[in-house]
Amino acid sequence: LPLWRAAAVITKVLKTIEAYQMLSPDSAVVAGVSGGADSMALLHVLQSWRKDWPELKVTAAHVNHCLRGAEADRDERFVKELCGRMGVPLTVVHEKVGSYAADHGLSTEEAGRILRYRHLKETAEKYGCAKIAVAHHEDDDAETVLLNLFRGSGLPGLSGIRPVRAEIIRPLLCVSRKEIEEYLTSREHSWCE
Repeated sequence: LPLWRAAAVITKVLKTIEAYQMLSPDSAVVAGVSGGADSMALLHVLQSWRKDWPELKVTAAHVNHCLRGAEADRDERFVKELCGRMGVPLTVVHEKVGSYAADHGLSTEEAGRILRYRHLKETAEKYGCAKIAVAHHEDDDAETVLLNLFRGSGLPGLSGIRPVRAEIIRPLLCVSRKEIEEYLTSREHSWCE
């Protein structure tokens, strides 16, 4: 991928941040970072914007769901090493998502989502962050619309994922998973599968 295309991805994301007034030059934001391509791109883009906005404070949060054994531990180590190299403060928690799901009669996915957002909000409070950035992208948005359509949702459900909901921001909604992977590859940034 030519570097100009990678720069175009960053430009699209930054235009989305500006269009929805997600952040300001002196914002403090915590990014949910799993180690996957989406969250790695989110973290790299937020950090890249610190060149223009040096007062922007970026913090990361990682949840080990304790579901995938050694793979989950590998992802945690990867995120710790990357945040250490980038100088990004990181909080990590271990959550027994399977037990939480069983105790509360939830699916594993729903339990994981609840615990992730709980941890993100706690981390935001700990570091004085007014914003929480998550890495939903264009493909997630399309999938959400289709799922809501199949469930028989009305018009509100067909609108998809909102770019901003209270303190939650989704700067990557303007780019596809393919663009995210191309961006990371062109910049020689790695991620966990």
